[in-house]
Formats: sequence, C-alpha cells, structure tokens
Amino acid sequence: MSKIIPYSTLLRQQHVSFLRHKNREYQERENYLLGLRKLLFQVEGQMRQAELQQLEVFREVAGHFAIDFKLPDLGDRVGLQEVFATDPFLAVLKEFFAGRLTAEECNEKILAFQDESPAG
Repeated sequence: MSKIIPYSTLLRQQHVSFLRHKNREYQERENYLLGLRKLLFQVEGQMRQAELQQLEVFREVAGHFAIDFKLPDLGDRVGLQEVFATDPFLAVLKEFFAGRLTAEECNEKILAFQDESPAG
C-alpha cells in the first residue's frame, strides 16, 4: 500500500527546494560579481598607473624646456582638471599629443612661452 503524502509536506518541500535553488543562483551571481569587482580594481589600478605615467610625460617636457610647471596633488582630480583646462602650456601639449600640431609647431609655441616667461 502506498503512503499518501500530505499537501502541506509537499508544499514545504517545494518551498525548501525553491529556496535552495535561489540560494545557488544568488551565490553564483555573487561569486561572478566578486570576480568582476576584483578585475575592476586591477584595471583601475593599471589605469591610475598609466595616468601617472602620462603626467610624468608632461613634467618631463616642461623640465626639458625649463617651463615652470606645477601640478596639484595627484589626489586632487578637480584641481588636475582645472589645470588641464586652463594652462596654456598643457593646451599646446594636448594639441600636439592629439595630433593637431606637428612637432615643429609645438616647439614654436613652447619657445614662445619661454620668451614670455620672466626666467626665459
């Protein structure tokens, strides 16, 4: 003789099975997100390092041409944006690095800055 399982027991088992399935689904997504967060952290670190190397290029060019050039603290993102938006020397370099000026044109403009500066 077969045993009859009460409806409440079946319903409870269905709920438990559903919850276990959703827990597995959630954990899989959580592990995927954790991996993406780690990857994003690594990429952000690499991007920051590349940004610092780019800033060093601007410093080297300024040093080569003896241009008085100061950047705000590296953590001051707004300050960096302001300097890049308002400094004429950086504007010339940005134009050159963007390919809108030749090396000769860039050199002429930089030399004009030297002529204008009190130390030059």
